[in-house]
Amino acid sequence: MKCHEAKRHLDLFMDGELSVPENLKVLEHLNLCRPCADLYEGEKSLRALLRARAGSETAPAGLAERLLAEEAPAASPVASFPRRRWLSVAAAAGFFLVMSILVFTTPAEMPRAFATELSTKHKETHEGFCGIHREDSLCLCARCSADPDHADRRFFQRRVSYEVCSHDLKDLGYQMIGVQVWPHRGRPVCWTVYRDAAGSTITHGLVATKIAMEPGPLLVCDGVDRPVVMTPSSGGMTCVFVFDSEPEAQRFRDAKRLK
Repeated sequence: MKCHEAKRHLDLFMDGELSVPENLKVLEHLNLCRPCADLYEGEKSLRALLRARAGSETAPAGLAERLLAEEAPAASPVASFPRRRWLSVAAAAGFFLVMSILVFTTPAEMPRAFATELSTKHKETHEGFCGIHREDSLCLCARCSADPDHADRRFFQRRVSYEVCSHDLKDLGYQMIGVQVWPHRGRPVCWTVYRDAAGSTITHGLVATKIAMEPGPLLVCDGVDRPVVMTPSSGGMTCVFVFDSEPEAQRFRDAKRLK
């Protein structure tokens, strides 16, 4: 997909009106094209600001009566600009300035907010994708996948242009049960779900962006209810693990020799 095609599809992409294959094409282009990704972030921030402002504004008292009165023919009054109107003009100019700043700057990724989003995704995908037939996800159980060996790699290779890291958690008793690709800030997240015999889940995501991090190779954030471990990955990406509980996160850190 070229830049002009991605820009033409951007509004439909943000409104959720594209098909799954078209969504993946737009995501792939945004991952490879920084100017288009910046444009997407600006559009998203502008939409959020407009929604917040529209939701907080209330109609002035008597507006409906004035509008009804204006429907009747009346002589055009001489244009005047009282103080209240000048204040409205100044407020509109300030609002335009804020929107311009949001459009032409990309906000930094905040680890704690991202950890909360990942924690929610962990809860949504806790049971894997068994019986779910969608283009963006794949169940790796014997009933749903005829050839589960390396199926995760083949799944990701068809959807992203870079190598996706794979982690063997069998030493902790976890088996890979499903994979998925979902968008975050205009870039794909390659998501893997692991489960053990007791029904505990570890989810892993490779995020195609560099999350703001504190000094050191490891950053731990508390999500909504569960711990999230983030580590820098190659190519300016971020490798993330989400756990059901702190004891499981500690067991993982001990096994992988992370402090």
